[in-house]
Amino acid sequence: MSYFAAALFFLLLAEGLLAAGGWVPSLGVIEPCALIIVHSTTIGWLLLLMIGALLQFGPVLTGLELPKGNLGLFVLCGIMLGLVLLLSGFCLIDAGSSYAGPTMTGAAAVLLTSILSIAAVLFSLLWRGRYAHEASPYVLIGIASLAATVGLGALFAIVLPGVVSVPTVVTFVVAAVPLHAGFGLVGWMTFAAVGVSYKLLPMFLLSDDMKHSKILLHSCIAVLGLLALSACALTVDETLARAFGLLAAAFFLLAGGAYIVELMHAYRTRRRKVLEVNTYWSLPAFVMFGVSAALFPVAMLAGADDRTFVSLAYLFVFGWLTGLGLAQLLKIVPFLTWIEAFGPLLGRRPTPKLADLVHGGRASVWFTIFYSAVVVAAAAILFSQDGVFRVAALAQTLSTGAIAVELALSRALACVDADTKKSPFKHPAFFFAGNHRGDANGSAS
Repeated sequence: MSYFAAALFFLLLAEGLLAAGGWVPSLGVIEPCALIIVHSTTIGWLLLLMIGALLQFGPVLTGLELPKGNLGLFVLCGIMLGLVLLLSGFCLIDAGSSYAGPTMTGAAAVLLTSILSIAAVLFSLLWRGRYAHEASPYVLIGIASLAATVGLGALFAIVLPGVVSVPTVVTFVVAAVPLHAGFGLVGWMTFAAVGVSYKLLPMFLLSDDMKHSKILLHSCIAVLGLLALSACALTVDETLARAFGLLAAAFFLLAGGAYIVELMHAYRTRRRKVLEVNTYWSLPAFVMFGVSAALFPVAMLAGADDRTFVSLAYLFVFGWLTGLGLAQLLKIVPFLTWIEAFGPLLGRRPTPKLADLVHGGRASVWFTIFYSAVVVAAAAILFSQDGVFRVAALAQTLSTGAIAVELALSRALACVDADTKKSPFKHPAFFFAGNHRGDANGSAS
């Protein structure tokens, strides 16, 4: 719960900066404020969201236990400290301060240590349980991509303020920005999301398991390999690196198509005919994933301008990754809350249904506004409409805030009647969930 709360804070920070005009389509994406928004979204929101989810569902995927101790809490504190240093470093660079170099170096060290330590723990867990469920290989690919993302990011952090100024390193860093984004958004976030959805979506839909297409798995491996080859080729020939990048985009398109086919299979074989609110509002995210994944290779082949790529990236980050994350939190938070609050009472007294912990009607209104705002904002970027973009960003921020409130109300059991919460009953702590991983396949779903 602490990971999810921190993630939502940084998402709202990023969206709030967009709504306040911290970045608009007429500005470049390497402006300091733009970098603050980008890293608040990718590290603060998406990274913390996925790590929080994997800490809960990694044991579910593998049937194994995480090591005992408080590593998760230490890592959360480390990532937040590192991110604050990183965002401060961007501000100091903009101000021309001599403290920018030490601050960015400290940010790189703290983030590298924190992220790689939890990545190693999760990778070990999933590797040991790689045969337990077909989802594990996708998350393993995602964690390997995370390591590459963090490594490149640390290099950028010491080059940007001038701590390292070797010409060949600087040239590599400038050319490797798309690879940094590719490893992070595609290799890490998307493939990890694919892996987690392999387990969660059939469980939430009460459907058959995914079809486990070899095309999807091999395409994901090919994307990771080609991104790595592109990074190596940058040290020799930028044209060769671009060719590998195009091949990676083509295989990603193939992987996306195979994934959509498997999603359709899970949807068609579902036994839960009326979709829950979290599943229903994941559908627009899947659509935006398909659209953006299909158009990226086309834009690369057509030699599109930066504005086109920024527009597609916005649709990918906020429409696909953020939309899916927010929608699934609408199931995950009530699910964990139900296990803590009512799991011990199951069979001893009447308990509410999981759906009773969420006000689906209100949440649907907020998601309608959110997805509409994302589409309008992406279009505004494409057509360089600063005013329209700020209005859309404001609507997106307000709707995200409203979804966060719905999650808080669910955690507080605000939608559950008072009689249900009579003694014996222990209200769950607001942020710190108990250790109930072994119950995650229980009857609450």
